[in-house]
Amino acid sequence: MFATKLFQDISGKFESGQTVYRSESISGIPWSIYQGDALTVLSKLEGDISFNCCVTSPPYFWLRDYGVDEQIGLEETVAEYVGAIADIMDEVFKRLKPDGLLFLNLGDTYYSGKGAAHGTDKKSTKRRFGLRAVDKSGGLDIGINRKSLIGIPWRVAIEMMKRNWVLRSSIIWYRHKALPEYVLDRPRRNYEFVFMFAKDRHYFFDRELLLEDKNIDEDVWTIVPRAKAAIGIDTAPFPDELVERCLNIGCVPGGSVLDPFAGSGTTLRVAIASGRPATGIELNPEFCQHIISEIGKY
Repeated sequence: MFATKLFQDISGKFESGQTVYRSESISGIPWSIYQGDALTVLSKLEGDISFNCCVTSPPYFWLRDYGVDEQIGLEETVAEYVGAIADIMDEVFKRLKPDGLLFLNLGDTYYSGKGAAHGTDKKSTKRRFGLRAVDKSGGLDIGINRKSLIGIPWRVAIEMMKRNWVLRSSIIWYRHKALPEYVLDRPRRNYEFVFMFAKDRHYFFDRELLLEDKNIDEDVWTIVPRAKAAIGIDTAPFPDELVERCLNIGCVPGGSVLDPFAGSGTTLRVAIASGRPATGIELNPEFCQHIISEIGKY
C-alpha cells in the first residue's frame, strides 16, 4: 500500500455530458471516475480506451435503494433486471482487451409474494422500502412460487453467455464469519457467486497464484466480508481481499482495471495500490466524492 499525492481534482465534461474526475497516485498511477450511468458512460468513452480486467459487483435485485434516479436493482421484473445488467456487460465486452477477464460478483434474492414488509432490517436501513417487486403477488414475470430463491446470478450469467461471453468459472465466495440471515425454515446462506468471464478462449490467467497458498481452494474462496468502512455513505462494498485475488490471477501486472459500479471505490483503491491504472463509473454523486476523498489518502 502506498500513499497518493494530494490529488488535483481535474473535473470536466465528456461526450455524454457526465462529469469525469482524473488524477494520479504518488507513484504516477492514473485513475478516472466518471459520474453517470454505466451504460451511457461506457458507450460514450473515447474510442481508444480499453481495459485488461474488470472487477465489479452491480446492485443486487431489490435489496437496496440508493436514492438516485436510473439506479439498477429496482426493476419491476426479473427480465428487466437481467437485461439491464447484460446490456451494461455488453459495453464492458467491447471495452475489454481481447485477453482480458471480467469478474462479476452477484448475490441472489428470494421471492416473497406476501405484500409489503413490516419492521426494520438491522443489517441495513436501505433494505426496507415499501412494496417491492419481489413482494408482489403474481410470480414476478417468471411464474415462480412464493418463498422461492430466484436464481438471479445464474439468470444473468446465462443471458451473458447468449451474448458471446465465455463463462470460464463459477467461483464460490464463502463469506466467512458473515452476519447470519434471520431465517428459521431453510439453511442460512453464507456464500455468493463470482463469475469469471472471458471474451475468447485465450486470455491472461495466472493459476500459480492460487496454487502458492495451500489453504486456498481454487474455486471456493474463503474471505471474511469485512470491507473497509465507507464512513458517511450507505453502500455494500466487497472486501479488499476479494478484489486482490481477482486482480492477482486475472490482470497482467500494470494492466488497466475497470469497475462500472464503483460504489465505495474498493476496486479502484486496490487496483491503484497494486500499481494498476483504474477507472470507475458511479451514478451516485455522493459516492463519487467519497471515492475521490478515499483515493486521496493513499
